Amino acid sequence: MLVASILKVFYWFGHYYSLSLLVQAVIMIGVQIVLLKVALDNRPSPGVKNSVEHVPFSHLDEGSVRPYEFWQWKSAKPYWMFLAYFVGALSFVQILLPPIARSELYVNLLGYAGLAIEAILPIPQIIANHRTRSCKGFRVSVLAAWILGDVMKMSYFFCSKEVIPWAFRLCEHYLAPLHLALRSPAASSLPFKITLIPFPSGTGHMITSLREKEIDVAIGLTEGWIAGLAGKQQAQKDAASGGYKVVGHWVDTPLRWAIITGREREELHTVADLKGKRVGVSRLGSGSHIMSFVLAQKQGWKPDSLTPAVLGPFQALRNGVTGYDASHPDQATPSAEFFMWEHFTTKPYFHADPAKPHPPLKKIGEIFTPWPSWLIVASTSAFPDPEHDEKLQQLFQVLDQGIKDFQADHDKVVRLLGTGELGCTYVEGDAKEWLKDVRFTSSTRGVDRKVVDGVVDVLKVAGVIDPGMSNDEAAERVIGIPR
Repeated sequence: MLVASILKVFYWFGHYYSLSLLVQAVIMIGVQIVLLKVALDNRPSPGVKNSVEHVPFSHLDEGSVRPYEFWQWKSAKPYWMFLAYFVGALSFVQILLPPIARSELYVNLLGYAGLAIEAILPIPQIIANHRTRSCKGFRVSVLAAWILGDVMKMSYFFCSKEVIPWAFRLCEHYLAPLHLALRSPAASSLPFKITLIPFPSGTGHMITSLREKEIDVAIGLTEGWIAGLAGKQQAQKDAASGGYKVVGHWVDTPLRWAIITGREREELHTVADLKGKRVGVSRLGSGSHIMSFVLAQKQGWKPDSLTPAVLGPFQALRNGVTGYDASHPDQATPSAEFFMWEHFTTKPYFHADPAKPHPPLKKIGEIFTPWPSWLIVASTSAFPDPEHDEKLQQLFQVLDQGIKDFQADHDKVVRLLGTGELGCTYVEGDAKEWLKDVRFTSSTRGVDRKVVDGVVDVLKVAGVIDPGMSNDEAAERVIGIPR
């Protein structure tokens, strides 16, 4: 359990899952360290006593010795040295080897290894009882506690609105057609495997992963993709270094962003109160960052009138405007005045109802993107010639089928979103309201030049793209498959 909890803590740095699960892992480490100290201080001394040799932590086979006497050391020091080396090695990778630490394979290895170790903890007890043909020492209350604890955790994993990755569970309502696509017979006949990777940190994080060859295809916010390829920072580099190209459309309708602050922020009532304030963003270059420029433009403010505060994923943004800190729950220290996030994802945290009459957030406005909200991009490393890539074409066909299935049965979509079958839960009213306003593209392949030009024009005014860059140059940097 100690090793499993340490692995789960380091897994958090790759997936930023629910803070409550991280706290649970940290507390478990503390408890297990105390138990280890008690066990080491009170175990029988190693050696021969009454003609019987005692081997530390020997259980299944009396007198058995593991390779290198692992966890059967006769003195206490090796146990603490092992833990120090184990944590040190993980810290070395996390701090000094970021390409490995941020890779999908390594992050998932930490998560699944930690949870696998925790899952098989009862096996030694089961084997011991089987070999002795006895349940001596095994109480029914222990079994009941195991079952009850696991039922509670599984319920939390699938009912929580917080970020719970699949190594614990993957969903976003805009990805409903994608889930339907992967259930279709066409997906099972593909000559390659599709693995869904959630990115709760947003579009900026996906851009980093595309450039580091951790993912091959991504669906994300239009403004984030275009700013990542034509923005001022990237414009100073060669176009080939972008790492990805925009290859298709996903959602044709604008995205509805809620403008959010903490419920107790009495000084903030309207959007006008936000001028000159700090805006929480998930990452620089992310959709939440770029929309702050769009907001400033719509309000007639200067592009630099809002100060970005990089806070991280959704939960960190919520805590940033409320000032909540788990280490000091009684002291509110906000790190931003407001943030912007998709309306329906945020609604459970600002909408009061009988079950939650005092939600932590309040909505003081909303803003729509002046462009289609979601585009599809492909890694230039995996698909150097996307326009003629056969695998990419097959993928588009599967995605188109998923959208057709989505459009053909909205009642099914409402049911899936309502029951949590896709890993997330939206009440029926929210799901139906969202469906009224959303329109997925009829053909995913290819990018409309007019859409790119429209986004580039707005981002130039917002100061994200250099006004001196021509729209032709921007389009060349951005578009991988033209329509």
